[in-house]
Amino acid sequence: MKKHVLVFFLILLILPMQIFANGTQESSETVLTIWDRNAEMEGVVSLFNAEMEKTNSPIRAKFELIPYEQQVSKFISALTAGTAPDIYSLDLVQFPYFISIGAFADMEELYQSMPYKEYLPQGMLPIGAMDGRQYALPYEIDLSVILYNKDMFREVGLDPENPPEKWDEFIKAAKLLTKDKDKDGTIDQWGTALVGNDAGSYMFWFMPFVWGNNGDMFTNKGEVVFDSPEVKETLQMWYDLIHTYKVAPPSSAQWSGGDRYNAFVAEQLAMCLGGNFNITALKQDAPDLDFGVAFIPSNRGTPATFGGGNMIGITKQSKNYDAAKQFIEFAYSEKVLLTNYAPKMALLPRSDLYDNEYYQEIPQMMDFARILENAKTPFSYKYNQIYDAVLYHLQGALLGKIPVNTAVSDCASEIQKVLK
Repeated sequence: MKKHVLVFFLILLILPMQIFANGTQESSETVLTIWDRNAEMEGVVSLFNAEMEKTNSPIRAKFELIPYEQQVSKFISALTAGTAPDIYSLDLVQFPYFISIGAFADMEELYQSMPYKEYLPQGMLPIGAMDGRQYALPYEIDLSVILYNKDMFREVGLDPENPPEKWDEFIKAAKLLTKDKDKDGTIDQWGTALVGNDAGSYMFWFMPFVWGNNGDMFTNKGEVVFDSPEVKETLQMWYDLIHTYKVAPPSSAQWSGGDRYNAFVAEQLAMCLGGNFNITALKQDAPDLDFGVAFIPSNRGTPATFGGGNMIGITKQSKNYDAAKQFIEFAYSEKVLLTNYAPKMALLPRSDLYDNEYYQEIPQMMDFARILENAKTPFSYKYNQIYDAVLYHLQGALLGKIPVNTAVSDCASEIQKVLK
């Protein structure tokens, strides 16, 4: 009897100790909240948690998918309520504003410590910086390019391995590639086409032409410099593709992004404004199409590409900066990028990793390594608010409703008003 009583009392003593120990273990666990508008980040979180469990680390991460249309409003609400995530990967054009209001923590030391920092897209870094300090880094990447039909190049005697690099070469090639193939008086193969019915498309495809002509929309401080001879010359060239050279369909002044893609798939278009997001789709929609990837042609300046996609940063409200830093270092690791992103043909933020087994299966993906080096992103505190002005004035010019010079000047004035 005494033995049973002793055992009973020992159990009573041990149970609270176990409960206390379990509670201590649970409370010592650090859980990072990761927000992203792209579902691919969930794979990074899963890999991170597996690694943390393997190394007996108390750090864990949880993922929340933020719909594109809610990525700004939800973040503002969270900042106001003091419930911001630890890490946020969102549309990179939003970072100048959020950095300016102190929403993100300084990541300069982390950036400087990265052994692969020189392989990150240098032209995109300024949009995640302020006062010489880095607050966010490019992570999930989109780049604008020219896609071209190599068979059509061969048919007119153009070298399919040497696409046009300059405006005059581009126009000359487009003239050769514009054809009335069945001789019925109607052009059924166009040299190129524009995308005139979407403001985002002007930013993504028109601006690289501007940069390649030594023009710009904003300085790195967000000052408006759009009203310039270089920009007017670029818009004039776009207008001439339709109205003077007649190498682009007049209807393309009202095309959306899907229209130019469909025309390229249907082999009605020889040179197409495109991006990395078209590559895997083309392999599915037109498996026999022999196509190449090229820089958007330049004029006076060097070739450029719009650096779109996401940047990633640690929010100022995070109470787990060291753990968040560990997550970001893990997210940029070769293992994660080649396991989670490369097999899906997503562009990697590190150009040193482009020669991988997955990209080798679709060689066009490897072309983006050199294109990534010339990526640039417009810097503005009110990026989305300029869309109406851009669409109205630039499309008006392409449609012949507004003189080119007037369109550029008035567009610049409206953007200036929006920013005040």
